[in-house]
Amino acid sequence: MPALAHETIMGRPDDALKQQQTTRWYVSAYLHTDDPDVLPLDEDVLDGLQFGGKRNYGYGTTTLKDTQVVDLEALDYSRIEDGESFILELVTPFVLRSQYPKANNVEIPWWWNVADKVQLRHRLEKVIEGGDIYELETADHGVVVGYDGDRPVKTAKSGLTRVGNHSKYGFGELRVKPATPDETHLKKQLENPKSEH
Repeated sequence: MPALAHETIMGRPDDALKQQQTTRWYVSAYLHTDDPDVLPLDEDVLDGLQFGGKRNYGYGTTTLKDTQVVDLEALDYSRIEDGESFILELVTPFVLRSQYPKANNVEIPWWWNVADKVQLRHRLEKVIEGGDIYELETADHGVVVGYDGDRPVKTAKSGLTRVGNHSKYGFGELRVKPATPDETHLKKQLENPKSEH
């Protein structure tokens, strides 16, 4: 039965019974809302949250390290506005198929420049809710594709707040980046994976 602890005791050799190693885990969470009065949350609300299994036994306790509020409308998008071509990088997996009730299955978005779907890495994920487990088919995080849309700033904002199925669980976060000359070469390879450049 999996459990999450803020420190993990690693295995110890017999001659080092009184020694231990611990690993600290840092969890980044991004919250967004359409109501400006909701954020920022009181730090007391965030400090001491518990995640994962065995919470009744004290596992999964967190300590708040830091918070920051960012106004997406106030950010500088000049690099994107001045760009001529763009690439998308998936920060978290993008859900294509879901067993979750009433979730819509989707195809690769039209604004992804993907010549062949085989070039995308796929991964199976799971959403656990109560005692139910739902399988998800996703395009894996770390995938880079060309961008064929005509609203890169709007896409960049949407990508930060996540798009597609199960965005509330963190799926579908992506970054829009102006393509550098090297990345323009990559974009051409993505468009024509079998051609030589």
